[in-house]
Amino acid sequence: MFYFIIRWSSLVFFKLRLWFKVEGGEHVPSKGAFIFAANHSSYLDPLLLAASTSQPLHFIARIKLLSYPVIGWILKHANTIPVKNHGRDLSVIKDSLRLLAKGKALGIFPEGTRTKDRKLKKAKSGVGMLVYMAKVPVVPAYIEGSFDALPRRVRTFKRHPVRVYIGKPIYFTKECAGEQTKETYQRISDEIMRQIANLKRDHAFLSAETAGK
Repeated sequence: MFYFIIRWSSLVFFKLRLWFKVEGGEHVPSKGAFIFAANHSSYLDPLLLAASTSQPLHFIARIKLLSYPVIGWILKHANTIPVKNHGRDLSVIKDSLRLLAKGKALGIFPEGTRTKDRKLKKAKSGVGMLVYMAKVPVVPAYIEGSFDALPRRVRTFKRHPVRVYIGKPIYFTKECAGEQTKETYQRISDEIMRQIANLKRDHAFLSAETAGK
């Protein structure tokens, strides 16, 4: 119940203050387990993903974030899986797999941390491992504008348009049937980031095309 209050409050705020829009929302599964994977530029990103779909999402977040004012309080009450030791907390994988096995949806940021320069970063292999073990579809999303709306080391919002572009689900049937190695995990992670990059590229192309008319 509290999750939906946060979601709708965030949705109203984003629409009023950040001219928030979502494109491709029809690609999000209406039910069943899936992983919602997006680029990471701001602390706003989990709330933006949650606001972009009616499907309840669970998120993985570093435990230290839970001690931050406002955002920490929200995360504690918004389906968050805390990471005690970033990159080495195997309990997070187990908790995530347990949720996905129950048909829940998981929101993740394959890059692992926020970008410092707007550019997309290489995905962590742990994301691929989770996909390999869960064998659920991955829905890619590109978040545009959150870096400008709430950059690193800034505590006040800036009025800047924010968009979430959602792509078609990715099914890693072939990869998940192959050998279980770190290289396999990384290939899956790399493909997820490639699809996110494609959404960014396609948006840039459409923006340029619209501006030229």
